[in-house]
Amino acid sequence: MHKVLFVGLITASAVAMIGPAVAARAQDARATFIRSCVAQMDMSEGACSCVADRAATQLDAQSVAYLEIQANNGPVAAAAAKKLSGKEIAGIDKFMRTVPDQCQKAK
Repeated sequence: MHKVLFVGLITASAVAMIGPAVAARAQDARATFIRSCVAQMDMSEGACSCVADRAATQLDAQSVAYLEIQANNGPVAAAAAKKLSGKEIAGIDKFMRTVPDQCQKAK
């Protein structure tokens, strides 16, 4: 399974309700995620933006938090995986097996 640094993904509607300071942090987090995705998955910025959008809408917060762990941080990933249910792990696995390829083809 691909592991990508997903940092602080939240929906646009939540950002609008919370305020400008949080919106700025969310934009920074989104930019960080996209840079990491480009570097770790060798995908274009457009494709990584697509993955970010889908992660924010298709995964729960705990699953997104798991995907925030950098690919080379095995001990942290293993500890985080123990906190996930089998259903969450299956959802993450399905997401990472399908969405990056779909986004890559669409862009």
